[in-house]
Amino acid sequence: MSRETFLEQNKNVLNERDYKLVEGATQVLLKNIAPNGDGVLWNPYRAITPSLHVWEGSTKPCFAGIWNWDSAFHMMGVSRFDKELAHDQMRAFFLFQKEDGMLPDVITHPLDGSVKILDKYSKPPVWAWALENTDRRQPDDDFLKEMYPKLVKNESFWRAQRYNEKDGLFFYSTSIKDVDPETGIDRYMAICYESGLDDAVRFDDGVLEFLYPIDLNCFMVSFYKSMQYLALRLNLSDDAQKWYEKEKELCERIRETLWSEEDECFFDWNFKEKDFNRIITPAIFMPLWAKVATPKQAASLEKIASDPKKLYPYMPSLSFDHPKYDPLNYVAGAVWMNVAYFAIKGLYDYGFRKTSMGIKNALLDLIDKTYQKYNFFCESYNSETQIGKGAVDFSWTCVFTMEMIFEMK
Repeated sequence: MSRETFLEQNKNVLNERDYKLVEGATQVLLKNIAPNGDGVLWNPYRAITPSLHVWEGSTKPCFAGIWNWDSAFHMMGVSRFDKELAHDQMRAFFLFQKEDGMLPDVITHPLDGSVKILDKYSKPPVWAWALENTDRRQPDDDFLKEMYPKLVKNESFWRAQRYNEKDGLFFYSTSIKDVDPETGIDRYMAICYESGLDDAVRFDDGVLEFLYPIDLNCFMVSFYKSMQYLALRLNLSDDAQKWYEKEKELCERIRETLWSEEDECFFDWNFKEKDFNRIITPAIFMPLWAKVATPKQAASLEKIASDPKKLYPYMPSLSFDHPKYDPLNYVAGAVWMNVAYFAIKGLYDYGFRKTSMGIKNALLDLIDKTYQKYNFFCESYNSETQIGKGAVDFSWTCVFTMEMIFEMK
């Protein structure tokens, strides 16, 4: 299917705002295909970069390369209208899978002035989920056969190097000790980067080294659910059962360890201090997205989601009433469409339609306001000024704009 056919199919289905956003989002995703040729490590595949925007005063794009979980999201986005381009995103990134199954964080493009693979740390494990969604939209047995073993290998990495067998939970970590001489990144910041949330307040004061993060463990539940789907698609019933057992065990550990009965909320668990990391962010809703929470737990979380003093209606990266909330701050108050989507899709799937649809429409209006004024999809958004910030024409914002429109009706 071409982009034009996809748009034509939806022209009289979507309202005017949503159609214009889908039209713009698909255009940006195609515009962000990185130039290819000599010196490009993922040649011949057509890889989509987060943004080819060039900051004022610079000569280089601010995101000259391909990022790990960004690429998975990009695959999902273009899977709605271009199967081969979607497959290129996964093929391009998995060229760089390491022997132990780890996937790098970034592969840079010559436009950046350098060509290198940043593989000291990874990113959250979303590829299996992205492949399941891609296959449901445009099935392809041969592509599944090609990629399934690579995902099996990636799970082995997380299990071997990011998992505590005794507690049955996953953590973010890295092999970097002190300061990496090549990148200049210290060990703690490398862990932050692996989480994909960089300077999140949840990770202040060096606690990330001692956390079982609620979002990571839910990403792994999703990984196991998607691997069941992929295994069954490939008629690997024994594999599907194995993935089910791992999913079931991890769900139980999450409910046992990461649920605070006192607070009626899911939180990260600090295994050094033996206490919860009680900070309200969209991550607390990940057990809804991964379908881990009980109905009672979900009802408690919905109260937080619908509270205007906490997160309603923009689902910012830190609750409004936190002392460090700042709508301009990277992930300490700014609105990010990927983490917001995971939260509200979970609320939607558990039946909290009034709250989830209220947030969805507030977010789409937020995106639309900047798009109408500047013709940009921004990296993140300021919930107070309702204007976008960061890099413009940002690919994953385009992807999650479409996910909200098509997956939450």
